[in-house]
Amino acid sequence: MNNKKLFPLVLLLSAAAVHAQTSSVNIPAIEAAPAPSSNSSTADLASAKKAPGEDKADQLINNRNLRSLNGSLSTWSFASTWNYQGGDVNKPIGSSRPNVTGSKDVALVQNLSGTVGINYRLTETDRLTLGIGLQMASPFSDTEDGKFTEKGRREFRETQGNLDASNPQMIYRRVMKPFGVQSVLTVQSTYYTQDAMVDRGLESKNEAHVNALYDFGGSRFSTGLVVQGAVFTHNKDEQALQAGQAAYEFYALPITEYEISDLMNWRAVYRYNWYQQNRAQKSSEWTTLDPTISTGIGFTITRDVFLYPSIQFNPEDIRADRTNLGLSANINLF
Repeated sequence: MNNKKLFPLVLLLSAAAVHAQTSSVNIPAIEAAPAPSSNSSTADLASAKKAPGEDKADQLINNRNLRSLNGSLSTWSFASTWNYQGGDVNKPIGSSRPNVTGSKDVALVQNLSGTVGINYRLTETDRLTLGIGLQMASPFSDTEDGKFTEKGRREFRETQGNLDASNPQMIYRRVMKPFGVQSVLTVQSTYYTQDAMVDRGLESKNEAHVNALYDFGGSRFSTGLVVQGAVFTHNKDEQALQAGQAAYEFYALPITEYEISDLMNWRAVYRYNWYQQNRAQKSSEWTTLDPTISTGIGFTITRDVFLYPSIQFNPEDIRADRTNLGLSANINLF
């Protein structure tokens, strides 16, 4: 099947399945869950999916975004995450977007990316996902933007509208609540097969990160942190490539959330502590990304489907033409 037709088909099938879920499920308000039973074990994983709040995972995690990030309560399920990086507030849909985290004058190509996979619950708190990445450059516009550099024009012409299915992944997740802090631990390994990564000699990315939120004993306001550390491996050692080969990455990003209603919450991520190092840099040298703030309203469609439209901007350079509009989604089925 033509790649340009396949990606919209994947999204259409996902949307149809989501509609089927929302048509047959009456979404209850999520209340404070009772303490988990001391008799919980792997034997508690029944073939039928439990209602929200009854499963041990939901007793530990009641934040809607974290629940959807962790995945379905079924033993086997389809898991996917999606991220659309759009343009600025003046032109959300097009071919280019401002680079708010790097070079201010270099326009980037708008991008729709995702990960789809099969999710298996090992226990009530642990799961394993095998997936693959999907990516399409400028999915909604085939008109080349005059803001592109020569490199950007070449990227647009070579990739616009083409589906790239690559970069297989293995993901382990565990939910927990140490000291009353709702937490999702993710350990992930990605093997690069995408041409752009292979050409640069990037072999794999191996990362661990924790999403943690504290709600002050059940209040509508939560605060927390997203922490990640990543190590990259390589299969090309040419000196000319090393400046473009990531070696390490680390970030610690504060988060604040406020629950507007049972189905809506405001969220902000403060990207002030994001560091990268490439192979050409000394061990003491790190590149610090420009600070940005991402904020938006999250929508709970079902327990397993969460949508988050957002705007990203540099707090040190707030201008309409220096913003990114985006949409991220966690969609779990079955």
